[in-house]
Amino acid sequence: MGGTELSPEFELERLSPDEAFAILGNDTRLDILRSLWEAGAHHEYDDIEATATTISFSELQQAVGIRDNGQFNYHLSQLIPSFVRHTDEGYRLSGAGKEVFRTLIAISGEQNSSVPDDLESPCPVCGGTLTAVYEDQWLRVMCTDCDGNFGDATPDGTVFNTPFPAAGLTDRTPDEAFLTGNYRCMLDMTYLMRKICRECASPLTSSVSICEDHDATRDRSCTICVTDFPVWGDLRCDTCRYAKRLPVELCAMGLTPVITFLHEQDIDVLSSSFRELGEVIAVQFQTAVTSDPLRVTVTINNEPDELTVTFDDKLSVVESTC
Repeated sequence: MGGTELSPEFELERLSPDEAFAILGNDTRLDILRSLWEAGAHHEYDDIEATATTISFSELQQAVGIRDNGQFNYHLSQLIPSFVRHTDEGYRLSGAGKEVFRTLIAISGEQNSSVPDDLESPCPVCGGTLTAVYEDQWLRVMCTDCDGNFGDATPDGTVFNTPFPAAGLTDRTPDEAFLTGNYRCMLDMTYLMRKICRECASPLTSSVSICEDHDATRDRSCTICVTDFPVWGDLRCDTCRYAKRLPVELCAMGLTPVITFLHEQDIDVLSSSFRELGEVIAVQFQTAVTSDPLRVTVTINNEPDELTVTFDDKLSVVESTC
């Protein structure tokens, strides 16, 4: 029987961020990646497979527009093997090269933009008017009538804040962008609660932060932390610095038992609107904190059924009962 492609002799190619930036920091090399992308010279799918489309050295050189063979060959060789693969059939993008160009496509477009129209969706906190702002590749939905959800961690009035590629705003209304952003955020939770970075797949570190004297009511946020939630989950990737800070109740919604429990009530965690998720949390979720050792218990009620999930101080599940 033949060996797999990931054989015992397989070694990961280590490339530091500094080395990657140095390689890609050249217009000619970016033109090479673009030309390979436009020619479809890569695997059709991201899965590793036996065949892929390639183009020859002369075809690639002509596409890039560099006449000097030595100069072109030098820049091409700098991209091999990390971003370009050279096979007997020709040249193609590697998986990393394909990902780099996808990233360039995703971030292309307006970097900072005020969305001029108010959202039709009401504020989930006070029912007021929402407006959307796009800034630095982040979509921020803000209430014009209240302080929002996040206290001092974000600008006043923020009720939703998520990274959002500029390409994703194309042909979407502010409400559609809000719904899409919420869907992406809930999908992220399934990664994060398994301590996997959704950007680079590295392990995450996580912890909980607690407002000890939380005094929020149904009518107003806490006067101390200026949020509606006493316990927050903090998740961070030390490799690429991706980070999220979310109420522990939303963190719980990334767990399979909670997704299943709510699904049995015809509540789809992934496709529900932000307001619907807020209503579910307000009506069915109860959070309690105990110490020595620190435990955060989230209880979801649906009489006569009840699901309880208990977290430790590292936001790891230590118990789940139904």
